[in-house]
Amino acid sequence: MKRRDKIIIGIVAACLAVAAGTWMDVRQGRRMHAALELALAQNRSGVPFRSDTIYLDADSTDAVTLHHVVDFYRHPLRSFLTRHASFLTTHSSLKSEADNSSFVTRHSSFLMQSLYALGCAYRDMHEAPIAIITWEDAVAAADTTADDCDYATLFRVYGQMAEVYFRQYMPEKQLEAQQKCSDYALMAGDTLNYIKCLLPKNDAYLSLGDTAAVFENIQHVRQLYLERGLKQEAAQVYPSAIHIALDRGEYAKADSMMQIYEMESGLFDEQGNIAPTREKYYYHKGRYYAGIGLLDSAEIQFRKLLPFADNKVDACHGLLFLFQYQQQADSVTKYALLYNNALANYLNHTQTEAISQADAMYNFQRQMQIAQKEEQKANRWRFFGILGTLMASIIALTIYLIAKEEKKRKEKELQHLTATYFLTLEQLNQAQTESVELQRSLSDKDTLEKLSQEKTEQVLLLETKVEDLRNQIETLQDTATRLTLKESTLIQHFQNIAKSHGQKGAGRKITFEDGRNASTKEWEQMLEMVQESHPRLYLVLKETTLTETQLKVCLLSRYGFNNEEMATLIPLDIKTVSNIRTKLAKETFHLNSAYDLNKYLISIP
Repeated sequence: MKRRDKIIIGIVAACLAVAAGTWMDVRQGRRMHAALELALAQNRSGVPFRSDTIYLDADSTDAVTLHHVVDFYRHPLRSFLTRHASFLTTHSSLKSEADNSSFVTRHSSFLMQSLYALGCAYRDMHEAPIAIITWEDAVAAADTTADDCDYATLFRVYGQMAEVYFRQYMPEKQLEAQQKCSDYALMAGDTLNYIKCLLPKNDAYLSLGDTAAVFENIQHVRQLYLERGLKQEAAQVYPSAIHIALDRGEYAKADSMMQIYEMESGLFDEQGNIAPTREKYYYHKGRYYAGIGLLDSAEIQFRKLLPFADNKVDACHGLLFLFQYQQQADSVTKYALLYNNALANYLNHTQTEAISQADAMYNFQRQMQIAQKEEQKANRWRFFGILGTLMASIIALTIYLIAKEEKKRKEKELQHLTATYFLTLEQLNQAQTESVELQRSLSDKDTLEKLSQEKTEQVLLLETKVEDLRNQIETLQDTATRLTLKESTLIQHFQNIAKSHGQKGAGRKITFEDGRNASTKEWEQMLEMVQESHPRLYLVLKETTLTETQLKVCLLSRYGFNNEEMATLIPLDIKTVSNIRTKLAKETFHLNSAYDLNKYLISIP
């Protein structure tokens, strides 16, 4: 047989083998394609993945994993067959099969879709780093040079990545992914999703502190909706802008946007209740009412948030602010603890480290994928890896349970110490008042000295006990709650002083010799407390040219003390206090009245 004939026979045999392989591949491809369509439909419907397994029939006997679907479309030989499918099927009986199986001619799109679906499965299984890597593979699989590139899937991939970056507090990454999401949605011809992808950029801008970009983006999105006659969608863009306006104290501007939002968005029922998942708006509305002085209305809005676990931090924070302003000490203590617990619960359920590790370890994970191929040659180590992972999980679970029990113990101990602390503080105030009264009421020197000595020893003992309890509480509490309790305790202490000498302060100047007034050390403690709890207010007061007396008036105004109480604590006569407050309001802070001075100082965090 001549060499030429051998070559021809070899070529024919190879073509027949490839054709047979293609025919078998079509049948397997139909199965993989069915699994892919089911996975994409499940993701669109919002049903979370519990695993990467997809069941093809109702009785759950025929199952395909998304890993197998990805491997099917990623196989090098299949990529070759796809590129040359037209040559293999043009003059063969397989032509109709190829025409009926679009997965052959859309191999790149199906590979990208299968990686997108697998990434969504990882997302729902709380494997954010692997989800990000899988979606990066999906982006790499897209053929953006082709005229029929699957931009619709591509923009959805970036949309999912942006959402994960947002949950893990990575605004720069989120902004980049969100921009690509909107760009590819426009290239896909989906103008509605193009607009929708622009609005979440506000979350990234807020995290970066770029409020100007937020307003600009909102106006741009609103204009795009109005140009298309989508009035409701155009009114739904305002929550971020309302939030910023309230932070700036621009209540008229916030009110204007709130009116449009409530009247035109279509999100509210006849009773004024907002649609589910948007309850955060009640917090904004409560802040607005608090800002304009409608405290009862503000409390109603904040209490609307309490039943919603995702918004409990905002609800407790709003109520805590109101009760601090109204000087309700018991409620302040209650909501300070509730706010601390809600905040701790929120942080416990936020995976703040996972995605940061994914970003930092991206190249490392790529190398791990290569290493896994080598690992197949050394299966004997797999057992030790599984055993190590199991042991690490057991250790981690043990540490978590121990920490949980320790937290419960500390909470019970803290409640007991706090109750004892306030009771002892009340006893101390009473003993100090009785000591002063003894000095005034008794004329017998010997009896006076004896009783005074006993009362002094009692006061010293109570002061020591108060200090010891305070130190114990501080060791148990975190910084945020410690500052709140410290603030409420010190203000209550000043109120007790003012009440015990309020009658003497009426109509005349009070001196420290008249009784137990606020000392220099106590004023220093109040100023230190403001520096810790309200740093911006502290800077405003320090940067403003104030006398010592004016500074004391500002501090007491911040916490709602009236003129008579101020006259007792500073001490001055009531008329002088009133004049100082009026002068501070009009000349120093350019406000209309002393009442406005209180509101202004309270508004500064």
